Amino acid sequence: MVLPGHLAGGYLGAVALLAITHAGVASGLSHEQINVLLVLGTLAGELPDLDLLRLHYEETHGGRKVESHRNYFTHAPSFWLLVSLVVVGFGYIFSSAFTELIGGLILTGSWSHLIFDSIEDGVMWLWPFNTKRFDIVNKTYQGVDGGPHSMRYYWNFIIREYSKLWTCYAEIFVMVVAIWALTR
Repeated sequence: MVLPGHLAGGYLGAVALLAITHAGVASGLSHEQINVLLVLGTLAGELPDLDLLRLHYEETHGGRKVESHRNYFTHAPSFWLLVSLVVVGFGYIFSSAFTELIGGLILTGSWSHLIFDSIEDGVMWLWPFNTKRFDIVNKTYQGVDGGPHSMRYYWNFIIREYSKLWTCYAEIFVMVVAIWALTR
């Protein structure tokens, strides 16, 4: 999945968590706090892809080709579970429901990302015990024109490869649902 779908998944996770926990103005949160939580939840949907910065650095400055950024620990569910538990713990220690919700949003956003990546790209669900990536549909890319990290490369990837994958249609569906949820 690409950026728009992960952000939409993070937003839907945030909306769901806030609804389940009844976090709203009636619970003592201000409208500004709720909006901050929605933005943080949306951005949390992209957290696992922060490893793209490391991949880019390793390929451009380290002189080595990395097979996939999904092999880094930031694409492991247990990592994000640990991060969210630490944030929730701080919220609990300091009696801050707002901070506890941020921890929950880190979990829902990052795991929505990992669930979508599990469709065709694979995720290390058993890390740190096993680094095997699990996916639902095993796919291979045919290759596209243009150098890595160029606009031509990404455009060709989306048109020639991504538009033919199940993930693309899941992403479109998630974005439509997120827009519907945002506008209602």
